[in-house]
This record gives sequence, C-alpha cells and structure tokens, in this order.
Amino acid sequence: MDLRCILRTVTRLAIGLLFIFSGYVKAIDPIGSEIKFEEYFEAFGMSFFEPGALFFGILLAVLELIIGLCFLLGLKMKLVSMGAVLFMAFFTGLTLVLAITDAVKDCGCFGDAIKLTNWQTFYKNLIIDPFVIYAFVERKKYRQVFSIKTEWLITACLLFAVAGITVYTYRHLPLIDFMAYKVGVNIPDGMIIPEGAEQDVYKTALIYEKNGEKKEFDDTNLPWQDTTWKFVETLTPKLLKKGYVPPTLDFSIIPVDGGDAVHDEVFATGGYLIFITFPEISTANLKKSDIFNDLYKYSSDNNINFIMLAHGSAEELEEYFQKTKAGYPVYFTDVTVLKSMVRSNPGIMLLKDNVILKKWNVNDTPSVSELKNLLSDNPEKIIDYSHSCSKLTTVLLAAIVFILFVLFSIKSYNKKD
Repeated sequence: MDLRCILRTVTRLAIGLLFIFSGYVKAIDPIGSEIKFEEYFEAFGMSFFEPGALFFGILLAVLELIIGLCFLLGLKMKLVSMGAVLFMAFFTGLTLVLAITDAVKDCGCFGDAIKLTNWQTFYKNLIIDPFVIYAFVERKKYRQVFSIKTEWLITACLLFAVAGITVYTYRHLPLIDFMAYKVGVNIPDGMIIPEGAEQDVYKTALIYEKNGEKKEFDDTNLPWQDTTWKFVETLTPKLLKKGYVPPTLDFSIIPVDGGDAVHDEVFATGGYLIFITFPEISTANLKKSDIFNDLYKYSSDNNINFIMLAHGSAEELEEYFQKTKAGYPVYFTDVTVLKSMVRSNPGIMLLKDNVILKKWNVNDTPSVSELKNLLSDNPEKIIDYSHSCSKLTTVLLAAIVFILFVLFSIKSYNKKD
C-alpha cells in the first residue's frame, strides 16, 4: 500500500466520521435544527422560508449522515465526494459571513452537542476543506467494492434508516438530550452563579475632545495629565469576553396577569412536580388534552403540583381552555426556555425535589396508571433508566455502523484490483 493510498484511506475515514457526527447530533434533535433554521431565515430577512424550517433541518441532517456513511463505507465515492465539496463550499462561505456579521450567535453545525463561536466554526471549516478537496481530486482512484446496483441499493437502505431515525426522534424525544433541562438536572441549582465563577469582561470607551478633534480612550490611556482634553461622553461598554452563564438562568414562571416571577415559590414546595410545556399554544397538539385533565385530577388528589407553562397571548390561552375544558394553573415562560425544556408542543416534564426525572413527547403522554407506576419507583432509578436507554440506543447504532464498516473493509481487502 503506497503513501497516496494510505492518505486516501485516512481522508475518507476522517471525513466520514466528521460528517456522521455532525449529521447524527442533528438527526436526533430535528426540532433543534428547525429552531436554528428559523434563526437563519429571520437573520437574513427570509422569514417566508420559516414554515419549511423543519424540512430543511431534517434534510440537512440526512444529507450529512448519508455523505458520512458513504465515505466511511466507501460507497458512491465519485458522487459523495462532489457532494462534500459543494457542501463545504457553501458552509465555508456562510460561516465566513456569520463570523463577520455575527448575524447568528451559534451556527449550529454540531447541534447543541458542541457550541462553537462563528470564527471557530469558520476556522474548523478551513481545516476540513483540504481533506474534502483531496478526496474529490482522488475520487476516481477509490476502489469500488460492490456493483453499481448494489451500491445504490445499500445507499437507499441507509437513506431510509437515517430518515427513520430522524422522524422517530421528532415524534418522540432526542435519543441524547444536550439541553440544559436534561434528565438529572436540578433547575433552581442551575440558575445559581457559583462563587468565583468567571465574570463578563467589558471594554469601556470614553470620548475626549481637544482643539475640535475627538478621540477615543479607555481606562489604560486616559489623558489625565493633559488638561486640555475635555471629556465628551462614555460609549456603551463593549463585551470582550463572556463569563460563566448558568445553564438554566433564563427559567422563570410569570403569572398571566403580570407581576413578579413565582418560580422560587413553586420550587420551594419540593416533592413531585409536573410541568406541561406549550412553546406555541396556537399550533399545539391537543389530542392528549383529555389525558392532561386526568393527570391533573390525579395530581390534585395526591398533592402533586401540576402547572402549565406556556408562550402565547391571553386570547390563545382562553381559546385553549375553552377547547380542552382544562382547569389547571397556567403561567407564562420564555419560548426559548420552553423549547429547551421538552422538544415537543406540548411536552410533559416530571420533577422530584426540583430534579428532572423524566420527559415525554406529547405522543408518549403517560396515562394515570403509568404515572402511578412510575411514582412508585425510586427517583434515582427513574433517572438511571432514562440515561441507560439513551446510552444503549447510541451504542447499538454505533455498533451497527462499526460492523458494516468492518464487513465492507474485509470485502474491499479481498477484492482484486
């Protein structure tokens, strides 16, 4: 095996793994991708595309995963290498624009798994680009393992599998939760800034004038020895470095009729607590509203706090309660927080002593009997089970990809040139 062959193999594997990771963290959280696309469309004055944000989010995740899997397994290398070049050309340009304009704070290239600044994302793309270009240049020298028909069949199967994972997580919940409100988190503890935490660093600029000339100074070079400079104004401080931000800092529970937030009082009660979250009341799925009413009645009979957290107008709230005949208390909460709490509209969250035990998509709303059985378990057991399910699912998917990779590698090695 010559050096160029080794380089082609390393390039293929590196690109494959990177695209698989980037696509996977989006595929398991399609609503997160939808939110990010909505931010893009709003930032670039393309709000008319917002209704299609979910479609674009799913499409991006599927494309990245398919490109990654094909690279890893050596399938359709001529086609996917061209796709990777076009993909990186577009996103390298886009991230440069974002870095310069700061139109969107986080590009979302790795979902919520890894947060990068816009400049970090652009530099990351510059590192990847040479590998993708090399793979494209050498695309005709990659060994074809299977016949063209077999390659298309395998690629189609992978496409359906990837699309299936994305649709499944949309109808349920992300297989891995990277949100601040994941299972095991204590919400009020996550709102506290620990002692000694890194603080925001600002630059304060002051304008002085001398002989009709205005000049900007900061606290390191003030013209205090030259009294001919006259102070004019202080500019708005510029943030140089962001300090520590508590993960659940923005959480609040606001009464619908106004007034101060009441989350401190809610969390002070302890015990079991159920939140039903409505990021958008006007578009919420109301098919499980009767079960919500049953859960509220059971909760009231058993001294369990049951609270609706919503984002919307007073008119939308009134319409909701008329349609559902609900009687549970409702409060307003920031829409971004609600979308981070549960990736569903509506969603359900169960807490014990302010620690998140379990979350449900509206499609998986538990019945009263299921809730009873769950509450009979040890809270730590519930948390451990949720974590174990996420880990097991991810390990199984990784194992399937690894087995496929080994089989394809053996096939490629045994195939004659």
